[in-house]
Parts: sequence; structure tokens; C-alpha cells
Amino acid sequence: MSPIVSGVFVIFGIVFLIVWITSKKKAEASQKWPTVPGLILSTRIDIHNSTDNDGGTSTSYKPVVSYSYSIMGQEYTANRIAFGANTFSRKKCDSIIARYPVNQQVIVHYNPEELEDAVLETQAQGGLLSLVLGCILIGVGLFFLVISFIL
Repeated sequence: MSPIVSGVFVIFGIVFLIVWITSKKKAEASQKWPTVPGLILSTRIDIHNSTDNDGGTSTSYKPVVSYSYSIMGQEYTANRIAFGANTFSRKKCDSIIARYPVNQQVIVHYNPEELEDAVLETQAQGGLLSLVLGCILIGVGLFFLVISFIL
């Protein structure tokens, strides 16, 4: 394998690690944000079908939960559930949506510096996958890079 291809593996691995670190830091910051009562307005699951170059298909699911909250008389709406991954298996999406029935009162964590920035959950979602994938890609890239210089 050429050093360029090995480098691409490493770069993609680094990108996955950056995504993981960023999501984790944002989630940790949101744990310290102020909270206000909110109301679930609507829920749905967005379905995305994609086809690769070989004709293979895959389906991903994204839970969408819209909610409202009020700060100092100003009304806001948001739809971020948590930082991190936002596509899941159908079963995981169903379980996320089930936690947020329409018209349910919820606690909203909002960013005091950007009041329209809010989350319902302060734990990063799907972070482990980004961490593992990033480490694997970096490891594979470095392994092939070393092999290309030895051979």
C-alpha cells in the first residue's frame, strides 16, 4: 500500500477522533448549562436511504424531537437531543423517540451565551463508535505506512 493511501487512513482516523473529542467537550459543557422547563412539540424519524457505487444500499435513521422553551419571556424552539451521533439503527431511534412523547414536559439545557443552542441530554451520543473507528483507521494507516517503508 502506498504511503499516500496510508496517510489517507491516518487523516480519516484523526477526523473521527476530532469529532469524538468535540462532541465529548460540548456534552461536558452542556452539563453546566442552566436549565428551564420545555415542552415536546413533535417527534419523527427521518429515514435516509443511500446506494453505493456497487449498488449496495443502506438505511440510516435520525430521531428528530422538536421542543420549545422560554428564557426571560423569549420563546425558543430547538431539535438537538444531544451532541454526537445523530443517526442510529431503527430500534435505537424508536427508543429515543419513545422517551419524548408530544406534549411532555422536559428539562432543557441551554447555552447561556447562545440561548437558541440547547439540548435535552447532556451525554454525547454514539461517541464510542467515533473513538474506536478513529483509532482503528489510524492504526491501520500507520501499520501500512511502516510496512511500505520496510518493503
